[in-house]
Amino acid sequence: MELAPIVLFAYNRPIHTQKTLDALAMNPEALESELYIFCDGPKSKTDVDNLGQVHKVLEIINKEDRFKKVHVRANEKNKGLANSIITGVTEVVEKHGRIIVLEDDLETSSGFLKYMNDALTFYENNNEVMHVSAYMYPHEQELPETFFFNVPLCWGWATWSSAWKHFNSDPLDLLNVLKNKKSYTSLDKFGYDYLSSQLAHNISGKLNTWFIKWHASVLLQNGFTLYPKKSLVENIGFDNSGVHNGVHTEFKNSVLENNINVERIEILENRDAENIIRNFYKALREKTIKQNFKKVIKEKIRSFVFSIFPNLKKVIRLNHQILNVRSYLGKSTKIYPPSRLSDTIIGNYTYISEKSIINNTVIGKFCSIGTNFMAGRGVHPTNSVSTHPMFYSVANQNGMTLSKDDKIKEFLPITIGNDVFIGMNVTVLDGITIGDGAIIGAGAVVSKDIPPYAIAVGNPVKVIKYRFEDAIITKLLEIKWWNFNDENLYLIEKNFFEIEEFIKIVEEKELN
Repeated sequence: MELAPIVLFAYNRPIHTQKTLDALAMNPEALESELYIFCDGPKSKTDVDNLGQVHKVLEIINKEDRFKKVHVRANEKNKGLANSIITGVTEVVEKHGRIIVLEDDLETSSGFLKYMNDALTFYENNNEVMHVSAYMYPHEQELPETFFFNVPLCWGWATWSSAWKHFNSDPLDLLNVLKNKKSYTSLDKFGYDYLSSQLAHNISGKLNTWFIKWHASVLLQNGFTLYPKKSLVENIGFDNSGVHNGVHTEFKNSVLENNINVERIEILENRDAENIIRNFYKALREKTIKQNFKKVIKEKIRSFVFSIFPNLKKVIRLNHQILNVRSYLGKSTKIYPPSRLSDTIIGNYTYISEKSIINNTVIGKFCSIGTNFMAGRGVHPTNSVSTHPMFYSVANQNGMTLSKDDKIKEFLPITIGNDVFIGMNVTVLDGITIGDGAIIGAGAVVSKDIPPYAIAVGNPVKVIKYRFEDAIITKLLEIKWWNFNDENLYLIEKNFFEIEEFIKIVEEKELN
């Protein structure tokens, strides 16, 4: 049996990297396995200590010789973990057809490589199975040797090129497809919004991760993930050394499994395992709530005050935005009260002026939205006996309904691009897309899609001109400056009115 190549992603944690390599080398299959190590480069603005840590990692990986062959890929510049994993996995899996993936904070058992290679071989020709996980949450219940639960965990994992070809790195596109297929809520197999919030914040810009995009991509293919009954991997990164991990002990398995037999099982999700995992996250959530005891006490005091002064709550509601649980705000995003959001995602640095009502809308980064903005208010059928929703909707708009189901698609998603300026008193109808860099004049009713960098006014709206010539617009759409790291945003301020100079500098620095 040809063993799958192993890919390790490292950066600036030499102690963790060494532990990961030492544990992996204890697997009997290591001597016959090729190892690819992708080491990210230092960030442009980094201190001496961090630079030294990156160099120590390079020293460790360049000395590694306990595998059949070791390939080192060291980046000069920092690409970030998500970009490193996407490009690294794509390169290796396209070359070899299968792959085993680790990050630099994972200690494996001596049976890890056997389990992974056995699973990769056993399910190679089964397109329903798209992912193999080596981690399993700590538990005491009895489970089958292997089972299926369809969240592709990334703490030691494997896949095939036939599965990875379905990977979609565009979170907004994934969201739209999931909603169109009515599969968006299926993301949250852990319960609550642990996972859908990750996808939302990859759109808002608050996060830049790869796992949730892979999870959504697999979900859209109805793909299955294979798990072991007990974990073969320990995550040692919950010591506050990672980018997204704080200090946690809940995920720790006291003993790792060394021998998992991969045998034929029914390709069906295991409900016992699902209950174990959902209960794990339920307990984790309850623990988090207890840790935020002060917030709980504050809320109880607030509720007590409202019970004595019920009218006070009405006053506060009139002067503060109301955020639906399915609404997510990016970094440095401002919503001016009173405004109401529901099922909405708003990107980094965008502000929404007062008296705005927004539903089922994605708004990009660096947008400026004027007062009295209305978006996503729904549609009414015109070819029916009545236009009243109590006959076609179960939403109880007037407090009751005669309809047993939704007869029409009442709300169509709206997408507003990045760096869009919208004047006051603008209404955007359902299903509309406004392109990046567009300007919508005050009082407009946007009833059709608006191209990028167009200036549109009126009721009904019409495009009167474009902000720049076609060549400049094409360059700006390629650059996508709104996705710059914060450290590069100064280029926009410095070259604010020098568009061509800005484009030239960005291209020279290879920032796009």
